[in-house]
Amino acid sequence: MRLTDRVHLIGSGEPDLLTTDSLDSQIYLVRAADGFVVIDSGAGRSVERILANVRADGFDPSAIRWLYLTHAHGDHAGGGAAWRDALPDVRIAVAAEIAGFLARGDEEATCVDKSRAAGIYPEDYRLRPFEADRELVDGDRIELDDGVTLSVAATPGHSAGHLAFVLDDGPSRALFSGDAVFPGGTILLQDTWDCDLRESMRSVERLAAIGAGDLFAGHLAPVIGSAADHLSIAVERITGLHPPRNLL
Repeated sequence: MRLTDRVHLIGSGEPDLLTTDSLDSQIYLVRAADGFVVIDSGAGRSVERILANVRADGFDPSAIRWLYLTHAHGDHAGGGAAWRDALPDVRIAVAAEIAGFLARGDEEATCVDKSRAAGIYPEDYRLRPFEADRELVDGDRIELDDGVTLSVAATPGHSAGHLAFVLDDGPSRALFSGDAVFPGGTILLQDTWDCDLRESMRSVERLAAIGAGDLFAGHLAPVIGSAADHLSIAVERITGLHPPRNLL
């Protein structure tokens, strides 16, 4: 599903979007001359359907060079091993803080065990371990094309090692916010070991200051051209000493 000249939605767990599997986060493809970048993997149960969507949009999945993960939760990173099975040459990039969690399939550190106990994941869902090819840190910049970059912004709060990615394409800027902030200026706080309200609010303020036009979050419909309107809702609540509204 084409969203902009460079960005396509290729997977989603949202029932009114391009549903691939109910456990999947939004999965985005960013087109670049040297090879495509995919943002987030989904839960790992629908990679073939995701790749079929890539083909339906007119692209060869073998052009996908990188898989960038916003954070370690199962709906966003649980498909890393399945992606590598399907595309052996794909390289995976994650925050340095979570690389070890994913390499050892640590369900406690990634909160998969707690989510399964809460009924979010089915009883048979397991996190398959996989190694990262690159460990990302705040401020990293990836050159995609001449004058087109993907930048890394550390955005803790929803979870440890959470990253957002900023696509700078000349006059336009797009924000891949993962679960740091959503359309409507909402956030997602959960009773997990690494969720922190104050860090979440600071991350929202940082993302709002980027001035992106498009907001591609980990859930809910993409926002094209009016990202600032949505982020300002969250910032106004923070300025008034209230947390942004919770998504759930």
